[in-house]
Amino acid sequence: MVTLRRLSAYLRPHLRLLLLLAAAMGGGLAAELLLPRVVGMVIDRGIAAKSMSLVVRYIALVALIAVFRACSHFFWGYSQERIGQEVIRGLRRDLYVRLQRLSFAFYNANNTGDLMSRVTSDVDSVMEFFGWGIAEMIGCTLTFVGTVTVLLLTDWQLALVVLLPIPVLMIVVFRFSSIIGPAWERIRKEMGNLSTTLQESISGVRVVKSFAQEHHEIGKFSKRNTSTLQANLARATIEARTFPIINFITGFCFLLLYWYGGRRVYYGQMTIGTFFSFNWYLWGLIWPIRFLGYLINVARKAIAAGPRVFEIRDSQMEIPEAADAREMPTIAGHVRFEDVHFAFEDGDGTPVLRNLNLEVQPGQIVAVLGGTGSGKSSVINLIPRFYDVQQGRVTIDGIDIREVTLDSLRGQIGIVPQETFLFSDTVRNNIAFGRPDATQEEVEEAAKAAQAHDFIMALTKGYETRVGERGIGLSGGQKQRIAIARALLTNPRILILDEATSSVDAETEYALQVALNRLMQGRTSLVIAQRLSTVKNAHKVVVIKDGTVVEEGTHDELLQRGGEYTEIYRLQLRPREELI
Repeated sequence: MVTLRRLSAYLRPHLRLLLLLAAAMGGGLAAELLLPRVVGMVIDRGIAAKSMSLVVRYIALVALIAVFRACSHFFWGYSQERIGQEVIRGLRRDLYVRLQRLSFAFYNANNTGDLMSRVTSDVDSVMEFFGWGIAEMIGCTLTFVGTVTVLLLTDWQLALVVLLPIPVLMIVVFRFSSIIGPAWERIRKEMGNLSTTLQESISGVRVVKSFAQEHHEIGKFSKRNTSTLQANLARATIEARTFPIINFITGFCFLLLYWYGGRRVYYGQMTIGTFFSFNWYLWGLIWPIRFLGYLINVARKAIAAGPRVFEIRDSQMEIPEAADAREMPTIAGHVRFEDVHFAFEDGDGTPVLRNLNLEVQPGQIVAVLGGTGSGKSSVINLIPRFYDVQQGRVTIDGIDIREVTLDSLRGQIGIVPQETFLFSDTVRNNIAFGRPDATQEEVEEAAKAAQAHDFIMALTKGYETRVGERGIGLSGGQKQRIAIARALLTNPRILILDEATSSVDAETEYALQVALNRLMQGRTSLVIAQRLSTVKNAHKVVVIKDGTVVEEGTHDELLQRGGEYTEIYRLQLRPREELI
């Protein structure tokens, strides 16, 4: 009920459509209840009296009611579909907005495939219920109550006889609803697992093929697929057991009508027209109950899907803005870490950074080194507030970054990640992603500075060439230069580079290095260094170990000390450089 109550909040902005739906439902219900009665009059007052004029009049009335019913059902169908689509549009928008604003910690804890399943199939289940299910459920209830009332008013004795099996039918239907719900919840869970497996196998297709693990992935998918099949078969078994029982009880209602109603007609206690109307009304009595079983099924699917949808909606925005957050003024680039303590909230609480202190002057190029798990990635992720510190603070130009809006902060920070992500779009739009309003000349100027213009012009349609998902169709060096152009176009004051030149050839590396040098000019730059050339060009080298800064200085100064940096240089930087 909590889920339905929350979903119903999306109905409030559509009061006019709700009123139209209510009017259409009322008109349709009135027509449904009136038609059998008028048809009975055709038989009793027209045909039985052998009055052709009355037959024609009542038939004309039947036609008018039928037209009115058709119009009512049109507005009924249109308004309930429109309401459902509007509800889902609002829900999808809220989910997408929340997904865009959630921190990296949320995505670390949730599988992409499962999230996709929630936003697609689970939302579709909610749509099925709100699109027509809830209106049909109300309509079925009103039809049932109205039909019972008419039957009792028409012939209460016959009504009580034909209604005898109805309580049993209702018990079966509601029993069905109680056991079908868990079955649908299991299906939702298995569908999420299946979507995750599918998404991972497609995204990682290069890795799968590289290790010749196609059979392994096929086997894994088949296992998930079989689990989904079994969940659906369990649900189908429940339905297969229940629906024949419902059909049997339905048939028994008609047997009672033909037996007892036939006797009353035979003894002159009821007219043929009334008997015919009863037969029609009985369908109006049984159909809502039978259909209610299906509607309960739809409702249970929505109730099972709702919590999965709202789990995203309710997820905490772990990087909140302060209520009095102000715009970040133009950054000079003076970055300071003051006694910073940081641990991942979705981890085991082990500190990643411990009392870390670091200062970067405006315009400085700082190379950050450290072993795996040292905390160097956390350092660069704290500057744009991808995560928040638990103790201490990070300041830019003396301003605590938690005191300013995220957009004004991140809008002045450029990031070139190690694994470049490009959208399935044109090269131009990928470069202009941070500044969609940039002119073609500005885009080309950024590409030239990033050493990307020449290879872009050699593509089939130049800047209008569409690249595949994640940049498929371009080499690693080409993607990296497009990412550099993308960062250049925003003219960031602080630059964060997760250097990724170690996996490219010497010629490509040279082009990338030229582009990076152009990008870092006049900007405060923090680089996770993997090449000796980067370290030598840096104004300062910072070595991080066990979450704290253990050494600072230039390349030559640190070599002379013979400490931690010397060990990294001897084991990592120099051997890698000699291999080039």
